[in-house]
Amino acid sequence: MKTKTSSRLLTKRVAYAVAGLALSIGSAALAEETVAVSSSAPEKTRGLYNAFELGIGAGYSQGVGDVGRGVPSLTDSGGPGTSVEVDLGWRIDPNFLVGVYGTGAWFSTGDAPGNAFNNWSATAGVQGNYHFLPGESLDPWIGAGWRGYWVNRPEGRDSRHGLDVARLQIGLDVPVAQGVTISPFVGAAATVFLTQQLAQESSFSDIQERKVNVFLNAGVLGRFDLLGSPSARKAADL
Repeated sequence: MKTKTSSRLLTKRVAYAVAGLALSIGSAALAEETVAVSSSAPEKTRGLYNAFELGIGAGYSQGVGDVGRGVPSLTDSGGPGTSVEVDLGWRIDPNFLVGVYGTGAWFSTGDAPGNAFNNWSATAGVQGNYHFLPGESLDPWIGAGWRGYWVNRPEGRDSRHGLDVARLQIGLDVPVAQGVTISPFVGAAATVFLTQQLAQESSFSDIQERKVNVFLNAGVLGRFDLLGSPSARKAADL
């Protein structure tokens, strides 16, 4: 009981920290924009063409929904947790990006009795982003992609594998320098688990009557555009 209580307290603290950081970034961006308007409006930071983009982020994650017949729901098996994300992509132009991503997450124990002490997960997939207002002080972006998803419970060693059939993130790019942005974001992934292996089993078996469940996330992502050019013509010469 003490382990479960401390895990939930840690998760709440991380969630509050992420929310506070996002609010601080937004406040700083608005303050910076106010100063720029009052001081002869310097040139805007322009988006890059043909750039390699690296993204590193962290935040909050939570799974909800049923998995399948005879399988504990996501809230029974795991509670809120923290996640990290790494993105690698090609910034085709200031608007479009295509690439791959990977995430890792730790979840607190769930509501059902007899749970493991901790839950872990990892994902990988492909994605695309569209930036609506590249070069502006605030640049909303939206991304979608596919990813594999599996959950490992070290205590009991129950493992499940599945697919994120849809992944959506919406964020706000706050540029801090040419090719560098800080992006608070929220997102969700629709997941279908396909197979599982329980602690007492020696092989994987299909999950029956599979259900679509959802993983929610929110956090802050640092995005770094490398080797690109603010000019389409110069980018073509690279």
